[in-house]
Amino acid sequence: MRDRLGKFEVMRLLGRGAMGEVYLGRDPKLGREVALKVITAGSVVGEEAQERFEREARAAALLNHPHIVTIYEFGEDEGLHYLAMEYVHGEELEALIRGGKAPKLELLEILAQVCEGLAYAHEHGVIHRDIKPANILVNRHGKRLRAKLMDFGLAQMGPTGLTQAGTWMGTVSYMAPEYLDSGQASCGSDIFAMGVILYEILTGGRKPFTGDTTTLVLNRILLHPPDPLLPTELQQVSGTLLKVVEQALAKRPEDRYPDAEALGAAIREAMKAPLAVVQAAVPRPPLPPNSEGTGQQIRVGKGGQGQCLSLKVALRQAGPGAEITLLPGTYRESVVVDKDVTILAQGKPGEVVIAGVAGPAIVIQTRGAVLRGLTLKAPADAVALRIASGAPLLEACTLQAGDCCAQLEGAGTAPVFRDCSFLAEGPVGLRMDSGTLARLEGGRIEGFLVAGVDMGAGTQLSLHGVTVGPGGGVGLKVRTRSQATLDGCALSAEGGGLEVEGEARAMLSHCRLLGSRFAGLLALEHSQAVLESCDIGGHACSGVHVLAGANVVLRQCRLTGNGGFGVSILDRGLATLEGCLVQANGGAGLLIHHGATVQARSCTFSEGQSLGVDCSEGGQGVLDGCEISGNAGAGVQVESGGSLLLVRCTLKEGRDTGLLLLEDSQVTLEECVVHRNARGGILLAREAADPILRGGNRIEDGFLRVDGGGNLVRVAPV
Repeated sequence: MRDRLGKFEVMRLLGRGAMGEVYLGRDPKLGREVALKVITAGSVVGEEAQERFEREARAAALLNHPHIVTIYEFGEDEGLHYLAMEYVHGEELEALIRGGKAPKLELLEILAQVCEGLAYAHEHGVIHRDIKPANILVNRHGKRLRAKLMDFGLAQMGPTGLTQAGTWMGTVSYMAPEYLDSGQASCGSDIFAMGVILYEILTGGRKPFTGDTTTLVLNRILLHPPDPLLPTELQQVSGTLLKVVEQALAKRPEDRYPDAEALGAAIREAMKAPLAVVQAAVPRPPLPPNSEGTGQQIRVGKGGQGQCLSLKVALRQAGPGAEITLLPGTYRESVVVDKDVTILAQGKPGEVVIAGVAGPAIVIQTRGAVLRGLTLKAPADAVALRIASGAPLLEACTLQAGDCCAQLEGAGTAPVFRDCSFLAEGPVGLRMDSGTLARLEGGRIEGFLVAGVDMGAGTQLSLHGVTVGPGGGVGLKVRTRSQATLDGCALSAEGGGLEVEGEARAMLSHCRLLGSRFAGLLALEHSQAVLESCDIGGHACSGVHVLAGANVVLRQCRLTGNGGFGVSILDRGLATLEGCLVQANGGAGLLIHHGATVQARSCTFSEGQSLGVDCSEGGQGVLDGCEISGNAGAGVQVESGGSLLLVRCTLKEGRDTGLLLLEDSQVTLEECVVHRNARGGILLAREAADPILRGGNRIEDGFLRVDGGGNLVRVAPV
């Protein structure tokens, strides 16, 4: 590092991050120490970081507050951009929380101070978007700790073209539910992040929403309450802080504090409350249904062993919390469960059948009913199970119907199905009406003609270890504004594995989407999908098909053996691939088409029966650290109107050309290797422009161009 940056003397390195470094500096005229943040321009990452850098300077220039780090100067010195800011002698709030040495009351006062600075930023139209303990510096003035909010590199200051609408920025654990749904940040999403920090202060660093993968964390933020606070975590503070945490972490922004100033005032008010209420105020997990039952037991069945002959009669006799046992047999009746009771099947699976007469076998209209081991059947035009309200639990049940196996009605209805079988003989296995929620753990859904699960608008679904298919339609249809989370599931349906539409969102982890007549994943109409460690193969068309402005992220996924494309992105679609294997597909491993944008990092596109990567008709993309090898067609083909940047990529061992450029295409290669391709390294159409080469490429197979007579002529690169 040089000795000076602009007018500032550089003294020593303070820290290094993903996009730059921070040095301790000195202003020789004023004699004060400064922190110098630097970023080197020129690379792809550098250009993005520079824009973030300038954003931070613009945001901080609007703000002058004792609890916000002050920016002194933004400049450039011989290609090196720097930001000179207030140097704070102290440490990050994250270290204080995890160290456990600072009293919680001191940390709460720090957070209240941050609320003051954040309220000031919001008043000036600046939304931080990356509130977290690592972005709060703390120093001590005498006996008093002082907080400084820093790093406005992701701040939002009104409309901006820097970040595409609907995409996420920041740190996942601190993202608000509505931000995950829309990608649109607000003052309320900053307040939610402050609520997460408040929770961490109380727990010594434990986060309110946890999971083994990013997908599971997102699922918990969107669908679940925060993990309960423990009595031992509240021994130093007032229990009234529980209400502050609950309001700050409310799912709906309108239920949170109206502004950061109000949150800070609530924290300070709670700090004054007595500690005696701690034990009583600790929230406990909800009791399972009927855990406080009356002990009443009723047996239903023939042969003198039952107290009554029908379930309908037993329900009239039962009080809340009663346990009703059905003896083996077929009960031809339709019943309404309007009490919190447990209904059990005695015998082997399939020996206790409730067959609806003129409608559903069972209608549930109560909060906490439990059904275990039952087989529910309905006539051809009816539903086997209808849940009109409540959050019942169904375990090891079989649902069989000619219309749909189970239908959820009424906003807030939230059943749990554990190891249940949906044997559809008609259109749908599970139908969810608007505003309903459901969780399926284990079990299977099969035989459907239209959809295994049909999620109505604004519904939420969580599937864990569920098998969907075989079936004639789509495995899972996620409709407008709905949210689906799948973990360890298998989807195999003729019409496709998963269809996401209408600004809906799907998150999949360790799932298998196999064998359809169309696509494993179809992302439509500005939808969003995140897939981690998934297998997608055996589809007649694409493994993943993205269009109409949809945004799809694939991490560590395997897309193999699809009859068409591995991944196809059209119609202004956006896709990000990280560490994916795209192999042995019939069409191009990756198709970037019709104005689509793709970023692929550390991916492999190999052994395809056609092209490795095809960029055409307005498509644009960046491939960083990718391997394109062993494909029957060109490793990479860039057609008219296509634009592609290849950074540190290897194009090798293809049965055709490594890179094929057609007329009106634009390609840049940076530190790439092109070798051992059967037809040559880079082939240029007659009117195609030469690729831009920078950063020491190794092109061993040479350049070829098609001349006016259609012959291949070896040329030297320009």
